[in-house]
Formats: sequence, C-alpha cells, structure tokens
Amino acid sequence: MTSGFSRSQKIACLSGLFLAWAVGYADRILMSVAVIPISREFSLDAGQAGMLLSVFYVSYALMQLAGGWLSDRYGSRIVVVCCIVMWSIFTSATSFAWSFASLLAIRFMFGLGEGSFSPASSVTVAEVFPKSERARAKSFLISTVFLGNAAGAGLIGATVAYLGWRGSFHILSCLGFAVALFLWFALRGGIASQREHAASRPHQPWGSLLRIPMAWKLTAIWSFTSLLYIGVQSWMPSYLMKTYGVDLKQAGLATMLPNLIAFAGTNIVGLLLDKHGKGREKTFMVLGALFSAVFLALMITTASLYLLLAYWTLLLLAFNFVYATVFAAPLRHFPEHLIGSATGLMNFGGQLGGSVAPAAMGALIAASGGSYLAAFCLLLASAVTSAIVALNWRPAGDTGFAIQPAGTR
Repeated sequence: MTSGFSRSQKIACLSGLFLAWAVGYADRILMSVAVIPISREFSLDAGQAGMLLSVFYVSYALMQLAGGWLSDRYGSRIVVVCCIVMWSIFTSATSFAWSFASLLAIRFMFGLGEGSFSPASSVTVAEVFPKSERARAKSFLISTVFLGNAAGAGLIGATVAYLGWRGSFHILSCLGFAVALFLWFALRGGIASQREHAASRPHQPWGSLLRIPMAWKLTAIWSFTSLLYIGVQSWMPSYLMKTYGVDLKQAGLATMLPNLIAFAGTNIVGLLLDKHGKGREKTFMVLGALFSAVFLALMITTASLYLLLAYWTLLLLAFNFVYATVFAAPLRHFPEHLIGSATGLMNFGGQLGGSVAPAAMGALIAASGGSYLAAFCLLLASAVTSAIVALNWRPAGDTGFAIQPAGTR
C-alpha cells in the first residue's frame, strides 16, 4: 500500500505524534512527582498514594482493546485526536480535585481518555510509513516515554515546587489541546488513501488474533516488563527523597539524566531493529530483561546516589531493548489490518502489569514500615519472568495467520 503522504507530511505526522506522546508521558511522571505534595494535602498514606498512581493504568488498560479495534476498522486520525482532547480535559480537571475520592475518579477518567492513543498511533505509523521505516518511526515515538519523563521530572518538578501541583496540570492541559489541533491538520495528508485502506480492511473477529501464539507471548513479555518499569518510575522520586534526603526539586532533576540518555538509546535500538534486527528479536528481549534485573539489583544495594543514578541509566538502556522490540514486532510480523488490535492487546497486558505495580509496591512499603526492599524484589521477579517468556520467542511461522496479498482483499 502506498501511504499517500509526502516526505514533509510524514515529518509533520511524526512530529505531532511525538509531541502527543511526550505530553502524555509528562503527565504520568508529573503524577509521580506531585503525589508527594498531594499526599501531604489530603493526608494520604503509602497505600492510598499507590492506589492513586495505579487507577490511571486500570482504565487505560481497559481502553487498549477498543482503541486498537476502532483504529483498525475506521483509520487512526479521529481516534488519535479525540484521545488527546479527552486526556487534556481530564488533565485540567485533576487540578480541581478536592478530595482523595475525586482524584481517584478523575484519574480513572483520564485513563479512559488516553487509553486508545497507543494502538491508534501504531495504526497511524502503518498508514503513513512503509514497512522498511516502521521500526525506526515507532521507536522514535515510544522513546518519548523517556523525554516526557525527563521533562516531567525536571521542568515539572520545578513547577510543582514553585507553582504548586495544580498549576502544573493546567500547563500540561494547554499543551495537549495545542498538539491535538496540530495533529488534526497534519493527518489530513493522504486522508483519501487512509479512508480507502480502512474500507478495504477485512473484518476479522477478535478470535483470529487471540489464536496467534506470538500475540500472547508479546502480551506477557510486555506485561511483566511494564510492571518493572512503571514500578520504578512511580516510586523513584519518593525513594530518592526518603532514602537519600533530596528535596522535591532535586528529585526531579536527578530523574532527568537517566531518561534523556534512555531517549537516545531507544532510537538507536529502533535503527538496529530496522537494519540488523531480523531474526534477533529474541536476543534483544531476553538480554534486555535480564540486564534490567541486574541493574535494578545494583540500584537497591548501593549506598551512593551517584552510583544509583548510573545503574538507573543502565537499567533504562537495557529496558529499551525489550520496549522497542516488543512494539516493533506487530508492525513487522502481523497483517496490517490486525496491527492496531495486536498493539491494543499487548498494551492491555502491559497496563494491567502497570496498574498492579504502584499499588502493590505501596502496600508492601506500608506493610514493611517504610522499607522499599520487598517492593523492589517484586520488580526483580517480574523482570526475570519476562526474560523466561522471551526465551520462547519464535518469530518464523509463529503468527499462525495467513497474510493475504493486498490485491486479494
């Protein structure tokens, strides 16, 4: 399929999606930083704070499946833009929360608004880019998790310190609306081709996807890896403040360097996947998961803040090999009409793992009198499990699905 997008239109689409991902991830790290003053304002214990961090991922996971199906069926433009508008509304609403219950409700609605964005953006990549460019394009987009986290932890850490947590959510809301407007116009390029392609897609039932072994393996790998990553990101600011005695602004700044380096690392992995990754996905995922476990173990056993930051950076670089490989796989191995649904299924599993991590860690921290050891051991077990599942990766012939030639649809 020819995308109908010129080079300049591809750049505009990729730039708009990049900004959207960055703003979305900045909100998550903002919540991880802001949960400290929020806990003081509403008198929350560690268990309640963990629930507040987790509730977003519960509703976010629920919307993954719907978003993937909608994007596969109708094209991605309307789904992508509506998601950004909805999450911007609830980002702003967060700043008006008046109680713990209201925060839980708003963050749940926020997850519903954003949940369809990730699978829809994968469909956008498939609509705009040829297969030979998709791993790099997707890796560039998902690398914004680290750029968003760096901006959220550094810049937003400063705004929370000086303007309060409510003002920080207002700023992100305005950015979200601006990005939605930009993408609405950027994705108009090639729109006729998108509509034609959407109309020609086979109407495959969910059962056909669920019979593909590779889909379940990717879902399991991403679920356990997400538990590790989201657990670390959610509790690291609090860990730095309580264990090393840094203040809120310093905790935000300390988070910037590992995430900025990881941002570059994800794009390098994407390039490697496009150039040399064929047949090496299993190696990327197994070693990435195992080294993530090794560096997490080193993080929680060092007494030096500088070594902790170094190990954290290496953990994120190792995580990149799992992260980029998992999300490039549907773009390379699945029929085009199942890309959104497959990505939605993977993200559903990933966000279930992500929803467990903050709350489970909060409960373990509260039960152990403030110690983080048991909570981090949960993350270690998750990383090792991810590596074990990845050992069973079989790319060749593992889709269990006969891909029809484009002309036969």
